[in-house]
Amino acid sequence: MRAFLIAIALALAGCASKSSDYARTDGVPVDPMHQQATLAQCKGEGAMAGNPGDYGRKEATVTDACMARNGYIRAQR
Repeated sequence: MRAFLIAIALALAGCASKSSDYARTDGVPVDPMHQQATLAQCKGEGAMAGNPGDYGRKEATVTDACMARNGYIRAQR
């Protein structure tokens, strides 16, 4: 029963709409799956560059630079 409830919760969580923090630089609509894969790769690069003493600033900068190289910029809110 517990596994069933966990599976239902995961399925419902997957249906929730997720707004992206990034937009394409070329104006093409964002493919959520590709954007998430790129973001995961870039976060990995950022984690490798991070320093525990900089409170994540360098990590965020490296992540944003990686996303920019892949055609994404932070969306204006």
